[in-house]
Amino acid sequence: MLSQQLQVFLTAADCGSFSKAAKKLFVTPASVMKHINTLENRLGVTLLKRSNQGIVLTAAGKSLYKDGKALFASAENAVARAKKAELSEGIIIRLGSSLLNPSSVLTDLWAPLRDQYPEYKFHIVPYEDTKEQILSVVSSLGDRIDLLVGAFNAKTMHEAANYLKLGNYQLCVAVPRGNHLASEKELTLQDLHGEHLMMVKSGDTELLDHFHAMLKQTHPQIFVEEAGYYYDMDTFNICEQTDTLLLTLDAWASIHPSLITLPVKWDYEIPYGILYSKTPSDPVRAFIEIVKRTLLPLGRT
Repeated sequence: MLSQQLQVFLTAADCGSFSKAAKKLFVTPASVMKHINTLENRLGVTLLKRSNQGIVLTAAGKSLYKDGKALFASAENAVARAKKAELSEGIIIRLGSSLLNPSSVLTDLWAPLRDQYPEYKFHIVPYEDTKEQILSVVSSLGDRIDLLVGAFNAKTMHEAANYLKLGNYQLCVAVPRGNHLASEKELTLQDLHGEHLMMVKSGDTELLDHFHAMLKQTHPQIFVEEAGYYYDMDTFNICEQTDTLLLTLDAWASIHPSLITLPVKWDYEIPYGILYSKTPSDPVRAFIEIVKRTLLPLGRT
């Protein structure tokens, strides 16, 4: 908080020489002298007398040293009080929330730990996960939002942010209510023959790329339509309006009232987890470490 020149002056006065002060500050003696000269020129007084034996404080130097020490102690106390005040308010984690990726996924997992870590508070930040905006939201993590939670498995997202897996969602199929399959309790791949199935575009999500290749090779009777690399609310609307099936997740069962999410007799899952900045703040880094240590066994795997 204090100026660098004043801190260098106080260190030099304590050490009694420029060379000793330089070693303590991990700089050169010339750098120490430059800071002292700058401070003297700015104040218009001589603070130190140089000699072969070292340095001696002038009357002005003794006065500034005394007041400077008091200022330094006051500054340290001010920082300590600020940190104490922050702890009393809690450590704020800004958690993004959208229709497709609600913050409740993480807050529900965190609920059993609230009493153990009362200092952590969630500030929920709404965002729009449209196809056009989601990548900019991910790449700017740490600015307005600290964490996102959801099924973020695209390679472009993992290149822009760190990712911590929490568990898995089941891959399902959403069926428009007017479709003849809507009355089924569970589907098979054969049930999908002759149907149009919308899914994310190949090339950016490895797990879904393998799934797409499997359909093409073993079930060409299913007509796959690509929705782009990411879903948004329009994806669900289009499927309902065009009587198109949608490859979806069990976590999205309540997204659209006119689409019925059904399980399928297959063993396909999609990971879900936390996205956070490549250079997270200390509070976010500490929070992530707590999640790794305590929550991962609780998540679905």
